[in-house]
Amino acid sequence: MVAAMGCWAGNDALVKLCAQDLSLAQVLAVRGSFAVAFSLALIMLARERLVDGVLLRPAVALRCALELAAAASATWALGLAPLGVVAALTMTAPLLTLLTALLLGWTPWQWSRLLTVGVGLAGAWLVVQPWRSDAPAPLGVIAAMTCAMCLAARDLSTRRLPTTVSPQQLTLFVNATVWVAGWVLWEFTTPSRPVQFQHAAWLAAAALGATAGNLLLVKALRSPDLGRVMPLRFTLLLWSSLLGMLVWHEQPSAATWAGLALIAAAGAVALRRPPGPA
Repeated sequence: MVAAMGCWAGNDALVKLCAQDLSLAQVLAVRGSFAVAFSLALIMLARERLVDGVLLRPAVALRCALELAAAASATWALGLAPLGVVAALTMTAPLLTLLTALLLGWTPWQWSRLLTVGVGLAGAWLVVQPWRSDAPAPLGVIAAMTCAMCLAARDLSTRRLPTTVSPQQLTLFVNATVWVAGWVLWEFTTPSRPVQFQHAAWLAAAALGATAGNLLLVKALRSPDLGRVMPLRFTLLLWSSLLGMLVWHEQPSAATWAGLALIAAAGAVALRRPPGPA
């Protein structure tokens, strides 16, 4: 799980490097091209069919749409806000999932669960620190929280998917959706800068990191002791903070570290028994 989160943090860092120069459409299209190629390679290695009838169900389309929204909002956020802030805000997704399950009556209403959500969101507030003169751009914060909401909705929708859906096939469908959307958006926009070889290399590495992260995550989730494994998902916050300090010289304050700790603690509690429809 720690290695998987390191791969995801590397993906985010590489996307951020490109998002500072390229448009949203360029990042989605180029990274999506490599992600589709890697997904096809995985399916070929697994000797699975490319298309199955079960993939044409509305639940799969919803899952792809939410993944596209999450990818677009995350890319937007990474171009506007520090890496550590974006990672922290997107990691509130398990808390938003828990809050949704409480509001919809999918999980028993308990004040302790509501308190867990409140503690995590308070941690997010400490990370953003809107009272500071150098606070992250409001649009970046909005984009990161939009990504968190999309991730929460994605996680809830995934539980509605048929068990016969292959993870490799689903990954290919999701990546293809992002790829096609990126190219379509590119056709209707005029990017200010062309894609350089360096950008393509970074986005290829980002797609590889995301693919490796997915594989490692699946392996981690097959652990017989998920109670100990799942909290390690929040090592993404540490990876992202370290990369932010090394690459962009970000300097998290004491309040920021406290906020990260609150998000990680509350998220670990929320992930201990993931909520879902009864």
